[in-house]
Amino acid sequence: MVEDKCIFPPCPKCKEGYLVPFSFKEDVFEKWKCTKCGYVVGKRE
Repeated sequence: MVEDKCIFPPCPKCKEGYLVPFSFKEDVFEKWKCTKCGYVVGKRE
């Protein structure tokens, strides 16, 4: 088993990418987007 050294959480949808914070005129941690499938999670859902 390969140890996962990524500091970002894994994507709950595709399980392959990671959720990374991104911002567009808002709090930098307001939305998180998957690096693989593009799934978006908002912190106020």
